Amino acid sequence: MKVYTIDDLENFERDDSGRVICPTGDYTQIKVFSERCSFGERCRFGEHCSFGEWCSFGKSCSFGKDCGF
Repeated sequence: MKVYTIDDLENFERDDSGRVICPTGDYTQIKVFSERCSFGERCRFGEHCSFGEWCSFGKSCSFGKDCGF
């Protein structure tokens, strides 16, 4: 599974409303996400991560301990 960093987010595709479309992968290296983010199926997040308002997540997403969204 590909491991993504915060720098990778800059190059991800965006939907019509400007939200970043994140591909399936391991996002455990990223601890904070901006508002209006969305994620594909089967994504994973590490402990103590946080997400802004308007986030949406695909099927089979799993989140680490103490994740806030």
